[in-house]
Amino acid sequence: GKSFHFVSWIAPLSGSFRAVMPAVCRLNDGSIVATVRANRVERDAKGEGYMAGHVDAYGSADNGKTWSFLSRVGETGGAMQNGNPPALAALKDGRIACAYGDRRTAQIKARISSDGGKTWGDEQVLRDDFQRGKDNSSDMGYPRLVTNHQNQLVVTYYWATKENPQGHIAATTFE
Repeated sequence: GKSFHFVSWIAPLSGSFRAVMPAVCRLNDGSIVATVRANRVERDAKGEGYMAGHVDAYGSADNGKTWSFLSRVGETGGAMQNGNPPALAALKDGRIACAYGDRRTAQIKARISSDGGKTWGDEQVLRDDFQRGKDNSSDMGYPRLVTNHQNQLVVTYYWATKENPQGHIAATTFE
């Protein structure tokens, strides 16, 4: 970690699109999948622009020299919600898992891909009891994803509930 050098951009550079906070994993075949917290300009019924958040997946077959768009993993926030970053984990059986916070629905969600991020299975709601604090300061999301010794997925994230309204770190285990 003493030095780094730039190899390539993952997502295209555009004034109406932003891709930040990547989560990356290497697949069994040596290719790399990166998911990113992305925002794009959408237009409302009046034609006015606003930022909409989502998670996109990109792939590289040449060790990160070039990248191509693979798929949209999920939506993470509408106007003024700024989206949420993803977490990514490669599973022993070759699948990949992606977890993310959805600010539109105040839920932690996950999806599994069996084809290297080209397509994703059904969205799984992992947590849905978020309660914003009285001062509107509680945040949610920003997950991290690992597998445990039982080969289960464990996702940690910021969260707040009615019983525990201050922002705190919570975890959900799933298969």
